Amino acid sequence: MFLKLFLPILFPSWRFFSSIGPSPRIEVGFVADRNSEPHMWLPFRPLPKRINFTLGLQQLFHNPLWNERLYINTCAEHLFEGYSEFREREIGQRLVAAALNQEMVVGSEFYYLVFRIRALESEAGQVRDEVVFVSRPFALRNVGDGQ
Repeated sequence: MFLKLFLPILFPSWRFFSSIGPSPRIEVGFVADRNSEPHMWLPFRPLPKRINFTLGLQQLFHNPLWNERLYINTCAEHLFEGYSEFREREIGQRLVAAALNQEMVVGSEFYYLVFRIRALESEAGQVRDEVVFVSRPFALRNVGDGQ
């Protein structure tokens, strides 16, 4: 009886998903002023190529960064459907917090973070990769403070 109740938790039905849509990829860029374009885009929290068994088991039960990444991806998926200032701000604030926590190396010459969302979609064996959203700049620090 216990097994009948526990198995659906471990192996959910694929029918749970009504459709599989484009997969969002978040990339960040840094600029010195609000009107600049980033010269380079970096993936936000890229997936590791390998995870050892112990770390995988630990992350199965406690992984706050993964939970936050899922939330950010959910916000990005909603931006596919239509613009929302709330969703853009949620993503931007979390990316700025990650930059300030030194998850990303940000040069002292940069004062703003910009993010973009790429959509990866597979159709008839072809993978389509296109930029669907570019954010407004988010301040990393006060521009006048000289930090």
